[in-house]
Amino acid sequence: MSAWILVTSIENWLYIALSVVAVVLEVWALGDCLTRPAHQFERSGQKQKSFWLILTGVAGVVGVLTFLGSISSLGAGFGLFQIAALCVAAVYLAGPRTELKTFGRGGPSHYGY
Repeated sequence: MSAWILVTSIENWLYIALSVVAVVLEVWALGDCLTRPAHQFERSGQKQKSFWLILTGVAGVVGVLTFLGSISSLGAGFGLFQIAALCVAAVYLAGPRTELKTFGRGGPSHYGY
């Protein structure tokens, strides 16, 4: 086995591993957005739930499709669309999700907030 084949094989497996991590983050962001009530988005001062559902939904679909593409072509690379989808998921998880966590999962509490 030549050194070039070994290097490209390792590179392909690294791209596949990065794709798996990206898909997990994108699906996590979509699932979290789906389970949050719409009133929490309004109370926390974030964009509407429908805005984040569309963004994280498109990111999830793009992530899954590019992951399947990288598996079928054995690590075709970490493309521009996959990076954009990962950025959307990361922005949701770092921004709105942290603000929404202060309100919990359920509806309004008996404390009035």
